[in-house]
Amino acid sequence: GRQQRAPLAAAVMGKHSKNNNERAFFSHAERQAAKYGRHSSGLLGGHNTAGGNFVDTGWGSHKRTLDSDAMKDLDACSLTLVPCVDPVITPKGVVYDKQVIYQYILDRKAEIERELRAWTAQQEAEAAGAASEAARAADQRVEEFVARQEGLSKSDLASRRPSDPSSSGGAVGALMGRTLVEDTGKHAADTSFWVPQLTPQSKSLLDKPDGVVRCPITNEPLKLKQLYPLSFTRADESLTSAETLAKPRNERYICPLSKKALSNTNPAAFLRPSGTVVSVSCVDSIIKKDMVDPFTDPPTRLKEKDIIPLRVEGTGFAAKTDEKALKVTKTDVMGF
Repeated sequence: GRQQRAPLAAAVMGKHSKNNNERAFFSHAERQAAKYGRHSSGLLGGHNTAGGNFVDTGWGSHKRTLDSDAMKDLDACSLTLVPCVDPVITPKGVVYDKQVIYQYILDRKAEIERELRAWTAQQEAEAAGAASEAARAADQRVEEFVARQEGLSKSDLASRRPSDPSSSGGAVGALMGRTLVEDTGKHAADTSFWVPQLTPQSKSLLDKPDGVVRCPITNEPLKLKQLYPLSFTRADESLTSAETLAKPRNERYICPLSKKALSNTNPAAFLRPSGTVVSVSCVDSIIKKDMVDPFTDPPTRLKEKDIIPLRVEGTGFAAKTDEKALKVTKTDVMGF
């Protein structure tokens, strides 16, 4: 007899592509969390906990999270991104290796000289071209005046001048002495634009170069006399400089007052009279009370400009980073 086909099993609803559940729709809470991105329901302050808010701890918070490997070390050169052998600091708190920044300044000065010579040559060429054009216009006015005195018409005056295809509107294309095309019409510039003498030319004009060497990080003027040497306190005084640089980032240097490791999470400040680097917390709690540098003999009175915070790259969380201090103005590409 005819076999009866078994009924199909009910389709099993698969998991939603963006949710770890079997529902085919977004709940209100999931829509609110998805609006902000990163999944954080299991984190403290997530949307499944009391008092959670979606703006700070949604599925993609506005606070960007980066790996600490993406951050420059506190004692690293801002150009080479490796720990400094002979560190110096600018008034804005940018740390450089002395040899690297000196070479950068020399290279940048040489580049500025080259740019200035090219710009000067361009200005001279423009002045010579303007003078030549003025002389040609003066000669043309003299010829027209003489022609009027002699009673000549414009056509007679034009016949006296040497023929120039480019000035008369004609176009002549030649290859290896053979004329390929000859267009003497007044619209030759439009119909025969591919002829060499009618090819449009674009002039690349140079702007006047900035004669000031600027910091590649902050775009502020960079001067040798404003590069102050840094004096870090080693965590282990028995190690050599090379051995200290080989240590992990949080084990190289410490604050001489608190004896805590200096890092992006424990930022530091520079005392200009002694060149010593101490933690910002010690500056706030100890140094600023008397405004005295305790590392000089005798202690030196400090001014606000003598305390320079080191530029902190970040800790991996935007909330720990001063975004205003990291904002860089537009600069031209500079060779190094």
